[in-house]
Amino acid sequence: MKIQDTGVVEPSFMDFAIPSGFAKQALYYTPEFGHFYCRTNYRVERTHLDSSLLMFIRSGAFYAECREQKALAHAGDILLIDCRPPHRYGCAENGDFLWFHFRGAKSAAYTDHLFRKAGLLFSGESLSLLEPTFQNILSMGQYALQSDALLSHRIDRILMTLARLDTTAHPINEVLTPALQYIQAHYDEPLELNRMANLCQLSNSHFIRTFKKYLGCTPHEYLLQYRLRQAKHLLQSTSDSIEIIAERCGFNSASHFARAFKQVNRMTPSDFRSLDF
Repeated sequence: MKIQDTGVVEPSFMDFAIPSGFAKQALYYTPEFGHFYCRTNYRVERTHLDSSLLMFIRSGAFYAECREQKALAHAGDILLIDCRPPHRYGCAENGDFLWFHFRGAKSAAYTDHLFRKAGLLFSGESLSLLEPTFQNILSMGQYALQSDALLSHRIDRILMTLARLDTTAHPINEVLTPALQYIQAHYDEPLELNRMANLCQLSNSHFIRTFKKYLGCTPHEYLLQYRLRQAKHLLQSTSDSIEIIAERCGFNSASHFARAFKQVNRMTPSDFRSLDF
């Protein structure tokens, strides 16, 4: 189809998909997609569009602004734009990019997660491996009857790769291993934040920021998760009472343990114990 956007030149294309009702309800899907070759007068500015946008930059340079962040992407980079708030993007240096909008399957929540981890711009040599996946998503829509499940899988593969990129580039064990080992050895005791920060040779505030950056939670949240994991083992492997398990896992009372367990697992410790694994 003929593209009306200023600054988009031949042999660019874009197309639209018609996802099934099931795809809209349960999968990721792409309502539109394309491959744009652009000049520096290409720019897009919107106040709202109910989707997220992924752009794989093949050549040139492209800028984006969203959620009070700015980024400049070059060949091999990926831009993730949340189109729900006001946003703008365009061409800073003649080039081309593969793109698709995506919705469904809690795509907004996944976009939020990726923004918290890395923002707009994803870079790294490993991202070049995703170009065929972008191409495949475009080809499925352009030339073949779409398989909703397969298309959703392709989108999910890209999102998972982006989600893992930050932790792959910066291994957590270099900095936080002493703290994680401390929690594993002392999870039944009150959390000693100062001691864990000292073990990692960080200030308390820097330790908390680093912990949340690489593990996605605070030390207190991680400790609670670890205690509940150990409690599950004890519930399944022992006949100890709920009171004893609560004490062994560092909870100050059986009622506190039961409330925390139910809030996370949506069942009581006794209900979990009755499950047949």
